Amino acid sequence: MTSLRLLHSWLRANEPGPIALIAAGEPELVAEKKIPAVLLGTPLADVPSHELLEALGLGATIVYLHGDPGPLGSLMAILEGAGIERIRLGTAAVKPRESFGVDDVPHSRRDLFGLGRSDLPLPDESLLPEDRERLALRGVVDAEGVDPAVFADVPSHGLILRTSGCTACGVCVKACPTDALELSHLETGPDRRITTLAVYDSQCIGCRKCVDLCPVNAFTVAGPTSWETRLGDSSRRPLETIPTVKCERCKTFFPMREGGTLCATCRATRENPFGIRWPEGVPKPPGARF
Repeated sequence: MTSLRLLHSWLRANEPGPIALIAAGEPELVAEKKIPAVLLGTPLADVPSHELLEALGLGATIVYLHGDPGPLGSLMAILEGAGIERIRLGTAAVKPRESFGVDDVPHSRRDLFGLGRSDLPLPDESLLPEDRERLALRGVVDAEGVDPAVFADVPSHGLILRTSGCTACGVCVKACPTDALELSHLETGPDRRITTLAVYDSQCIGCRKCVDLCPVNAFTVAGPTSWETRLGDSSRRPLETIPTVKCERCKTFFPMREGGTLCATCRATRENPFGIRWPEGVPKPPGARF
């Protein structure tokens, strides 16, 4: 991937207006100098969509793409569908007044000491790319005064999750990288409670870790969430409610529908105390007889 981090810093410190990104192999346009250009040295497909959106949020009024936009074409279509034409294909009529490499963006001393034009923070690189894309797109949408409802039919990378047969084990909650899943508990007795698994749809990035790691295959996917959902507020949607009871041996809670006073693991251990239970789905060593 091609990082635009130095360009972001330059945008933050200057008043660039429109800029151009020139892909590797595209001619350097130097006649009729008008706007700054960044020479990527790679295809445009290597530019992360979230970094392009972040460039808009840091002062680039329009970004002209010289070359095959690749996946960025989808981003252009999403914005154009909302009437936002701030990412455009470059033409011979769009000429740079200066050009520099993506890893050689010029900075003044004022820039380096944070004394540039803007006090806007640089993008948080500790965030996941999907979260940076959501935040950057929301910033562009808000700046343009566009209602996120226009993206109601535009699929995002998030997933509409459904569950059936959840055991409230919490594996999915621990695996989710964006805290989109939550287990909450309502105590109904000394050894009983009602557990609810819920999802914050706007935070789901579609990594499918919950689907792949669920030990009882409780998850199904009903399709992608829309960008309206991704850009909206983090509303909580219950997925499943599970009455649970405390295991008398290990003290963990398990679904009451399983019956008895022991969880599945303790029950299996009591029934066969000297047996070996190989984890389901894990291949056994060659020659193993258990």
